Amino acid sequence: MSKVVVVRPNSYTAEDSRRVFGVDPLPVEHVKAPSIMIDGRFHVAGSRWLRRKYLFRPVDATVRSHADRLANYIAYLRNERGLVHPDQYQSDVFAVTEPDIRAFYRARQFTPETAVSSPTWRAQLSTIKQFHEFLREVYGLAIPFRVLTFTNPAGYASTTAPDLRPRTRVASSGTPITPGFAELLIQGAMRIDRDGKQTSSKAVERDAALISLGLGSGLRHGTLATITTYEIPSPGVDPWVIMRVPDFITKGDAGGDAYVFSHRLGFVHDYINNARAELVADGKRHQPDRAIHIDDADSDSWTSQYGGRARRYRWAETDADTRRRLVNPDGSSPIVWLNAYTPRPLSYDQVGSITPSARDWTREHIFGDFPARFRTHDLRHTYATHLTVAIYNGDLRGYVKADDADVYTVSNVESAVRIAMLSLGHASETSTRLYVQHAPKFLNISPEVFFGAPQ
Repeated sequence: MSKVVVVRPNSYTAEDSRRVFGVDPLPVEHVKAPSIMIDGRFHVAGSRWLRRKYLFRPVDATVRSHADRLANYIAYLRNERGLVHPDQYQSDVFAVTEPDIRAFYRARQFTPETAVSSPTWRAQLSTIKQFHEFLREVYGLAIPFRVLTFTNPAGYASTTAPDLRPRTRVASSGTPITPGFAELLIQGAMRIDRDGKQTSSKAVERDAALISLGLGSGLRHGTLATITTYEIPSPGVDPWVIMRVPDFITKGDAGGDAYVFSHRLGFVHDYINNARAELVADGKRHQPDRAIHIDDADSDSWTSQYGGRARRYRWAETDADTRRRLVNPDGSSPIVWLNAYTPRPLSYDQVGSITPSARDWTREHIFGDFPARFRTHDLRHTYATHLTVAIYNGDLRGYVKADDADVYTVSNVESAVRIAMLSLGHASETSTRLYVQHAPKFLNISPEVFFGAPQ
């Protein structure tokens, strides 16, 4: 078994060298990037790549993450695939073939004992892809998997490995909750206990707003994490408003206009106009890697300078990575959800922790029988169920074009499912049925409750 470790750089001075070794140090470059070491010997190619990454952009945390993921990959090739040779230029990454890559992919996405989350695999794949592109450039090695080049919305050439994308998991039945339980969850996010006493926290407005938007719009976790202030619709006088769901992020590119429960947007706008606005007003600028500065934006698109001229891009075609690089004219991030203390966008995982945290607080301080396994994705299951019930009850008929009113007149839940499918961005009714199989249990709830009326 090969022992693959990441070696962190240590600082030194000429005086340290004289004191320890009794001689003046040689005039060599001190490498500040981490290195890969295998059984006591430096992995030359891996260490060279990490040094290049650091020199190009000396962000310690980013390069350390790349180093850890590269070490994980090399260890797998050596210890699981047997790619070991006395000459390191005939081992691991120099000897890897497509079957080895696919075995690593299966182990990290489909084998229960070693599988990682989709975001973790996405980061791992990014490291592998960038490293093999370096090997091709420096050592003339062919990349052992298919790579496609495309132009992203910012106008930059990017690459992707389409055969190694994160696993698309089968949708589960989920845990939709009633409107009453939804209000309890938002109360838990606000940290207001059963006696009406609120625990002080800078994050409560944001957390309640995020959960409320998830319940009201059914946005997927990835879309919810990077939605921008420009895309949030204003609550109207009607129970429904229309929101454009980003097609690029929606599964199967099947997104489009979706119905949103208007009363759920109040918390969102309160957060944007109060707690979030105060953070932005503090003046700390958003400084992402490879920043893209927005000149102008509206609910449909945004404009930025590229190649000496202004170019316009639709939000619906802007992926998550590009969204995180965007900077508003005032120096802030356009992404809605910011850290409670600094105006930095929350990560995918931080967004995912908000609902479980509110759930646990709700169970402890408000109602102990609140569902113990409720998670971020269950916000979408809840939206799907509430929407299907509202369609079944005929609550949309009065708010659509007259020519479409007959379409929204249904006689059974199956017909309601077919209409709900459009707002959920599903390509087939099968997916929607998984989300709304609990809908019949909600039919005895008074229809107006789904639009914010008290029970």
